[in-house]
Amino acid sequence: MSSPDIMIVFWGNPLYDGRCVNMINQFRDEKLTVKIIGVGKDNETFDFNGAEIKLINRAMLNSSLTKYFKYFKLIKRILKQESPKTIIASDLYSLIPCAQFKQQQKVKLIYDSREIYTQLAGLVNRPIIQKIWSWYEKKYIYSADYVIANAEIDQEYLKNLYPKISIKIFKNLPGSGFLNAKKIDIREMLCIDRKTKIILYQGKLHNGRGIRFILTCLKHLGDVALVVVGDGPMKESYINTARKEDVSDKLFFVDSVPYTDLASFSKSADIGVTIIQPISKSYENALPNKLFEYAVSGLPVICSNLVAMKEMVSIYKCGISIPPTDLNAFIEAFNTINKNENNFKIGINLQKELLWENQNKQLIELIK
Repeated sequence: MSSPDIMIVFWGNPLYDGRCVNMINQFRDEKLTVKIIGVGKDNETFDFNGAEIKLINRAMLNSSLTKYFKYFKLIKRILKQESPKTIIASDLYSLIPCAQFKQQQKVKLIYDSREIYTQLAGLVNRPIIQKIWSWYEKKYIYSADYVIANAEIDQEYLKNLYPKISIKIFKNLPGSGFLNAKKIDIREMLCIDRKTKIILYQGKLHNGRGIRFILTCLKHLGDVALVVVGDGPMKESYINTARKEDVSDKLFFVDSVPYTDLASFSKSADIGVTIIQPISKSYENALPNKLFEYAVSGLPVICSNLVAMKEMVSIYKCGISIPPTDLNAFIEAFNTINKNENNFKIGINLQKELLWENQNKQLIELIK
């Protein structure tokens, strides 16, 4: 068995993650052999675009006390079997076993710090756990040959913490599938009236994503529906909020779909939203991939006026940024876009410019 050119290690299902899918496609276009270790519902191995994906059953990692140590052990065992030439650790949890493996084997290691993992929203009010993950990152980040970040603001933050590391920026841009996707009839699928405007949120359902705030705004917007594509622990909370705000008939859920299918939903809505709440440093710095996915799909955007997000919609003139708890600002932004939606749709040349394969070509240079 020959060693793969690249192995991507990811705490999650890579088929539902745009960054993983875009990397796989990019590497395969270069004829590189690629294998991916992820976490899914079952232990299974399958092919995606000529790359082998091996999923670890998440049921094996269901203990809050031991799941990470089990994950570390499994990853190191697989890495030893596969002996890859280059490893991409796609999160902090994956960096640890990959760095430990590198201490024993000669291998190139790239740490994909797509978020500020030591400052995640889930660590708010959990200072001990936060300190543990900070210790791990500090211990192992210098094992990486390169660290890659999602935005300049993250690059600056990490550079202040770890001055000696080399950091490259690769933004969370959509793949070409978002440009060429076939439009799905989401109104027919969800029995939404043809005259109803659709606001789309796609992504994880976690605290601080602004969904409850949007539900509060809905009752002031007339004939409008919110379609949420994704899964997560806050779903029941959103249903309760919709009931409390008397907008249950305006809230629709679609379970998470593979990344290659997501573009069809983006094409079917009227406005894309991502009202991130600044409840953690990671969220304050957020530059979500959905912003670019909406823009490339031709959707005007309403987003938080946090630094990176505000800059993005300002540069590309693809939407309006607002204070993330300002109800009147959201209503005004919605009405402005609704009356002049073509003013917030970017042209085809700019859409092509905002694709992963057109902006992140340097990633191949890091590999080779």
